[in-house]
Amino acid sequence: MKKILIIFVALIAVQMSYAQDTELKDSPIDFNLDVKTNHLWRGLVITDKPMAAVFSKLNLNESGSFTAGFWGGMAFSNDSDGTSYKEINYYAQYAKNGFSIALWDLFNTRSVENPDVWNYDKNTTTHLLDLRTSYTFKGDFPLRLEADVLLYGSGDAQLNDDGDLEQRYSTYVEASYPIIRDSKVNLNAFAGAAFSLNGDTHLYGDGEQNFDFMNVGFTASKTLKFSDLSFPVSATTMWNPSQKIARIQLAVSLF
Repeated sequence: MKKILIIFVALIAVQMSYAQDTELKDSPIDFNLDVKTNHLWRGLVITDKPMAAVFSKLNLNESGSFTAGFWGGMAFSNDSDGTSYKEINYYAQYAKNGFSIALWDLFNTRSVENPDVWNYDKNTTTHLLDLRTSYTFKGDFPLRLEADVLLYGSGDAQLNDDGDLEQRYSTYVEASYPIIRDSKVNLNAFAGAAFSLNGDTHLYGDGEQNFDFMNVGFTASKTLKFSDLSFPVSATTMWNPSQKIARIQLAVSLF
């Protein structure tokens, strides 16, 4: 019995050594987990509760310029206090040489009594189809420009003179620039504004005007290291001049 046990332990040790020496091949799929003190999006406070977000990505070609995947978020709260937040989004994106274009399907169930993930009726759906584009300049002036348009969804619709819902096509534009980079603590500044292409107001503002600034601030970032582990951490300070609110967000990427 003792000999059998020794042989068994030896086989396990050999197998573990082989597994450690074997180099794993790259996978076309990856995912990561972020934890945040709150969730901010284009100047909007989606939830003031701490939340976790999972982002998964699938490379559709060898270079990774075509990708698709999911983004999901959930607040650390319950339904009883009316702050429950859950969201699942799907996306497809092309990105190369500083340019990116993507189509996102956003599905946020907060304040929705009977959410139906399969409902895409233009009058009742809680989905939003979001077309996102951006370009980052290369070289010594890495300015990033972003322009996003909501293409579909009753959440961005308004009643016309006939009493029918029509899309406002709320549009968000942003410019951001790394003021401090390649340092222990980096600092990025951003300024975002919004307007509608077909309406008097847009989704992001105070509901009183068609163009206003509603997402201005700074994001400081650094990497915390514990032994062989590294955790990117960021602190964002955001002002929404349109809604007259401000927030600070702390976020850490666990993996």
